[in-house]
Formats: sequence, C-alpha cells, structure tokens
Amino acid sequence: FLMFLLTIVIAVLCAITVFPSFKVGKIFKDSVKVWNPAVMQYDFGADLGGGYYAYYYPEGVIPAAEYYEALEGKTGDDKTEFEESYVQHKGLFLNVDDKYGLCDKDGEVLEDFKTEFNRFVKELTARFNAKNYSDSRVAVVDDYAILVELPASEKDVATTLSLMTCTGKLTMQVGGEVIDVLDSKDADIRDYIEKFSVDTQYDVAYVKVRLTKAGEDAIKSIKSTLSSANDAQSSTDSSSLTSLTLMVGDQQVGYPIFKEYIEDRTIMIPEADKSGIETARTFAALLNSALENGEFDVQFSAVDTTEIRVIEPVYGEKVVTLLYIALAIVLVLVIALPIVFQGRFGVVNAYTVVSYLIIAGLCFAFISKSVFEVTLGTVLVFLLGLMLITLLNTRMYNAVKKEFYLGKTVESAVKTGYKKSLFGMVDIYAVLVLGALAALIGVAGLHTLALQALICFIAAAFCNLLWTFAINFVFLGASKDKVKYFRFVREDDDDE
Repeated sequence: FLMFLLTIVIAVLCAITVFPSFKVGKIFKDSVKVWNPAVMQYDFGADLGGGYYAYYYPEGVIPAAEYYEALEGKTGDDKTEFEESYVQHKGLFLNVDDKYGLCDKDGEVLEDFKTEFNRFVKELTARFNAKNYSDSRVAVVDDYAILVELPASEKDVATTLSLMTCTGKLTMQVGGEVIDVLDSKDADIRDYIEKFSVDTQYDVAYVKVRLTKAGEDAIKSIKSTLSSANDAQSSTDSSSLTSLTLMVGDQQVGYPIFKEYIEDRTIMIPEADKSGIETARTFAALLNSALENGEFDVQFSAVDTTEIRVIEPVYGEKVVTLLYIALAIVLVLVIALPIVFQGRFGVVNAYTVVSYLIIAGLCFAFISKSVFEVTLGTVLVFLLGLMLITLLNTRMYNAVKKEFYLGKTVESAVKTGYKKSLFGMVDIYAVLVLGALAALIGVAGLHTLALQALICFIAAAFCNLLWTFAINFVFLGASKDKVKYFRFVREDDDDE
C-alpha cells in the first residue's frame, strides 16, 4: 500500500516534470490554458538555444562598411569634407571633430577617451554579469568598439541591448525637473537611494527602490504632488498628471512612478507582468550601475533593432531534440538493465533514477530560471549524477550478493553489504560536492555550471544513500521469497 501511494506520487511528479505539452482545454472544456512541463520552461544557453549579438560604437566611431557606404553617396566637396572628417583605425573610422573628443586632427586617439572607454567596458561587463547569464560575452573589437552576445533566454533583447549603453548621471525627476532636494551642488544620489532590486507581486514584476532616511524625507516632500495610477489610467489629459521618473542621462528607466507605488522607504516601479521580469532585471542592473559608478565621459550611438543579429545554436538547430532522444535512451538503459540482471532490486533502482530525474528537473525549472540556463555542461553533469546512481546501486547490489554467498541470510547480507558500501559512496559524493562548492566560490566563469553540478550531486547523494535503502526496505519487507527478490541462487538449489 505504501509503495502504491509512492508510485502515484512519483507518477504525478514525473508528469509535472517531463510529460509533453498539451491543451488542458481538451480535458477541462472551460479552460483554454496549455499544460507545460518543467522541462519545457528551461532557458537554453547559446550552445543549445543560440542567442543574439550587437556592436556598440562610441558616438563619432563608425565601422568601415558604414563609412564606405556613406562615402559612395557623396560627391565633390561633400566627399572631400567627409573624408577629412574621419581617420581610419583598423576596421573603424574615428571622427576628428572636437565635439566627439576621440582624437586630434592627426588621428592620435586622446588618452581621456581611452581611459573612459576602458572604464565603461568594465562597467558594461558588470552590468551584464548582474543579470546572471551563463554565457553572455562582452568583447572589445578593433580597440574602440564593443561586441555583446546574449543567450536566447533573454526575453527582451532589444530593451536590454539599448539600455545597457546609458552612460549619464542617475537622477529622480518630477514633471521633467530634478527634485529640489537632489538638485543642490553637494547632493549625491547615493545619499538618498540605497539600492535597486527585483521582486514580483500578484503576477506583476517590480523594480524595488530602497531609500535611505534622507531619501524617504525627500520623497515625502513631493509625494503630495504626484497623481495616482488610477487617475493616470482614467484621465484623457495625461499632461495634467505628475509622476516620479528615474533617469540615466536623458533616458527614462522604467515606467512612471505614482504615489501609490511609494510606501515606507520603498518605491515600486511596475512592469506589465511576470513575463517582464527580465526587463525589470535589466532596469535594476543599469540603475545599480549608475548609482554606484556615476556617469561616464563617453556616449554611444543608439542600437537599432535592425542591428541586432541572431546567433544560431552552436551544435545546430536540432540539438535540443537530439539531446532529449539521447537522454530518453540513457534513461531506458539505466532502468531496464538493472531490472533484467538484479531482479526487484532493479525496480528499486528504477524508482531511484526517476526520483533523481524529478528532483533535478524541478530544481532547474523553479529554483531560479535566471541562473539555470541549460547548456551542454548541464546535460553532462545531469548524466554524471544519473550514471553514479546506477553504478553505485550496482556496487551495493554486488556487496549484498557477496555477503549472501558467504552463507548469511538475505536480511543480514543486506545490512552488512549496505554498511560496507556506504562509506565508499559517502567519500565519492563528498569529493564531488566539495569540488562543486570550490568551483562555485573560486571560479567565476563556472558559477552556473558549478551550481547545477551541486544540485545534481546533492540529489544523487540523497537518492543513493537514503532513498534507495528506504524503498528497498519496503519492497524487501513485503517480499515472500527474499532470495528470488535479488535473483540469488542457493547452493542447495544448484545441487538439485
């Protein structure tokens, strides 16, 4: 009866984890929702899912292709003037006009520009790292252009790529004017705002603005002048409404903030729904960057959506389908082979393997989708955990078998064999877990993979060290012929 209940629970969890998508409306006629298992909610890294890339150019810097295209459309003095306005630097052309502050008339790049450009590259890398991508990339191209690559898991790539180049000063404005208390020469925005973070409430994503005590007092002084969101939605004359906005330079970041989104020492900048949480994370990353590091003396040309390019998956478009097929084959093998050679202990192994699949699958889907982008490395560490469970269960089975053929009863052989194999299994998992922790703490480039490995190893250790023993205890206790349960053969049976 216990195993019947356990089987029902495992079957339901397995359906939640891997059962194919279908329309719930086919079963419940009043519903129009679509059932999606946990595995269909994974975000894939660039190697499995592809991604996007774009180039950032400082104002006054253009790529060679754009330069020659513009040159073809000019003649006479216009062409000469255009040619004299630029100097070539590798695959780029730099404008020599003083307003850009790039280089002198001889084409010598100014040290101030070099310093600010390199400082911003470091900050841009930190902004994208704040979004916890597993495989984003920021690289300098031809010294003064920036290449940015994002995985396909980024749901609002246009907003992210366009906002991340904001280099201006962070301000809080009401009606287009910086609020008085922040407008003095001695005012520092960090005296009024502690930090920005992301939260969700009632299917709405928010950027949370945590204020200092001075910031709370400043907001109280202007809160009465702000309109409510309800008034804003119902009014046809929005020009008469006043709201609070956060600006980085000339760029508004997030939606307008009305007085009902201000409570205690927290301001909530709303997004449309939970699907906008990626945009909210972009806002938070940009705002925290502007808060901590101020403005930069370098500006970038806006990134147009037509300039965003698609990266195909590294291993081909069908790689995910092929991986699902490969995983299905491996699962069938690690479940079927032990059943054939180990009897009902092989069934115990099957329960353990499916339990591991459920635990790892649900953790990857629901603990933090922003961290758990599935890459080929994820698949490999998952398979390592799967193989460990099967191999160590086989080792446990052989230890029990050895004790049985020494003349012990089945019950005694199980206890002794389990004890003898336990310490070796604990050592293996201890080394793996500590190794994953070391990579998580000490190797920045392997943060996501180390975290995924840690989950797989902990799940596998639980299934091997506790769950297998518990299920085997229940099955073995209900078995009438415990020798046949393990497919052992007594010596007297051989004599007959």
